[in-house]
Amino acid sequence: MFNRTRRRLALLNAAVFLLVLAILGSLLYLHMRQRLYHETDEALKQAQNRLQSGHAFSELLRSDHPEPEQGEKTVYLFWDAQGKLVGQSPKQSFDERAAEQLKSGEGDKTIRTLTADKFHYRVLSVSNPNPAVESGVAAVTVAKSLGDADATLRLLLLDIFIVLLAGVVISVLAGLFLAERALVPIRRAWDKQQRFVADASHELRTPTAVIQAQTELLLGHPDHSIEQESPHIAVVLKESKRMGKLIDDLLTLARSDSNQLEIQTSAIELDALLSDVAEQFGFLADTRGIEVALNAEKHLVLWGDESRLRQLFVILLDNALKYTPPAGRIEIAALSHHHSVVIWVTDTGSGISEEDLPYVFERFYRGDKARSRTHGGTGLGLSIARWIVEAHGGTIRISSKVGEGTRVEIQFPRKHVSN
Repeated sequence: MFNRTRRRLALLNAAVFLLVLAILGSLLYLHMRQRLYHETDEALKQAQNRLQSGHAFSELLRSDHPEPEQGEKTVYLFWDAQGKLVGQSPKQSFDERAAEQLKSGEGDKTIRTLTADKFHYRVLSVSNPNPAVESGVAAVTVAKSLGDADATLRLLLLDIFIVLLAGVVISVLAGLFLAERALVPIRRAWDKQQRFVADASHELRTPTAVIQAQTELLLGHPDHSIEQESPHIAVVLKESKRMGKLIDDLLTLARSDSNQLEIQTSAIELDALLSDVAEQFGFLADTRGIEVALNAEKHLVLWGDESRLRQLFVILLDNALKYTPPAGRIEIAALSHHHSVVIWVTDTGSGISEEDLPYVFERFYRGDKARSRTHGGTGLGLSIARWIVEAHGGTIRISSKVGEGTRVEIQFPRKHVSN
């Protein structure tokens, strides 16, 4: 799929690049053509002005200019009232047939492009105001060859063509390069989605398989009482709750990816919120002989979504409690620092290995110790935690050593209004 998309993007980029080159080349060619023709036309108009300002037609007719180099100089063709050629200057510039081809039937001030003997000329016809006096010359055709201009334009056209050929190669290579770069984030997003779907399917398969197996056992003993089958029912209930939690987490992440979850911000007394969550986990920690300590600055106010922040701290304390052994300690600290609020959650648990640490925020990632399925986690908690922190404009970092414990540091701006 990506190879086909890459080729299509490369062709599209190449086509756009070539189109731009072709347009620029055409504009350059037209500009040069207009400039060269304009210079030729100015020479014709100067000749016209000389004729109309008193330069006698008969003098030009009798003058003995040297024969011009073909396609170089200005040529004057003299016509009588009947339209017959009566002379030209320089002499013998054209034969009668070629001269007839340059005969212009337009008005005095019209410049035309005509062809004679396969050469192109810009031609201007000038009427004689006094043909009776001027040896019967009724009109003069002033012709100037476009040979030099056409040669210049041909060279320019060749250069443009060479540039376009080189542009084909460059545009294809550049198109492939740009297409590859453009596909990098798309490929990453696609791979991430594929992993997410595969991991979600795998995670959902386990509880559904357990539920199916337990219900089949129940159906195998229809005469048993509920009390007799209570262990199987308890397993079904446990796996159902786990699957429900997993589905809720999946829905949260899916909505966060599509920006469908909004952060409802308000002023929150962070010390009170942390005290409430710490007390909630304190009862469970006491049953396992784990100490939960809170050291939060008084009247610490944070701008954020209280329900999401509560979810964040529940995730962090739940992880800390899972991986802290009996007689361990979990400490929560919070204080203001310049324009930020900094929160630490530290435990004396099993810790996370250096190999696993860079990946703990990835969805469904479980290290050998840090995220073991035996603790009942879904592998999505820290992914949700990072989303909550980033949605509030904050940052989250984790440092850990195996056998010594883990420290989570969160930093929020004192006042952050989410969009």
